[in-house]
Amino acid sequence: MLLAIDTATRQTSLALYDQSRVIAETSWETRANHTVELMPQIARMLDDARVDKKDLRAIAVSTGPGGFTGLRVGISVAKGLAWSLRVPLIGISALDALAHAFAEQPLVIWAMLVAGRNRLAVAKYFPTNHRVTRAGDLMLLDPTSLVELAASENARALFCGDLDRTLEENLRARLGDRAVIGSPAPNARRAALIAQLAWARLERAEFDDVSALAPIYLSQKI
Repeated sequence: MLLAIDTATRQTSLALYDQSRVIAETSWETRANHTVELMPQIARMLDDARVDKKDLRAIAVSTGPGGFTGLRVGISVAKGLAWSLRVPLIGISALDALAHAFAEQPLVIWAMLVAGRNRLAVAKYFPTNHRVTRAGDLMLLDPTSLVELAASENARALFCGDLDRTLEENLRARLGDRAVIGSPAPNARRAALIAQLAWARLERAEFDDVSALAPIYLSQKI
């Protein structure tokens, strides 16, 4: 059994995952109260699923990019649980998990999260063999720059994550039918996706150092 924690932004999510199935999952929008809400939500989910903490084989956590406070709280809780239970800790990029939700379709994927000050944390992915591979480094872009960058590639692409209506309209206006917008359900960040990616790493014995794992910060504020 693996516990996954995602506190990268206000959209917070937890999941319990075992081999190939989601045992339990809960998601909610916090009002910057990760510190107060996270541990009670974990305890409640474990209780509802009738899972004892001692049954956990690993802890997975979103490493961002994301908000300073949310990531700090999530990673601190994950480290504490991994250390106290003596189980592996596995960090997963929030953008990798977001893109993974669209791995079954053929288009290039642009995944994004809000990064404050009218900027987006963005990564580009190629889907192959039911997985996604990130192309290049994470980017910090304003919406206009993202639209122009995507338009310059002159190819159909799928855009997922934190797109507001204005950005969607600008993408469609600039790219036309080359812009495909992710639908709401898979577009929502889910801890189950963090868990699925982490479980694959667990099976390969690819763990993170509990003392060294650190958040990905592209911006100081979300």
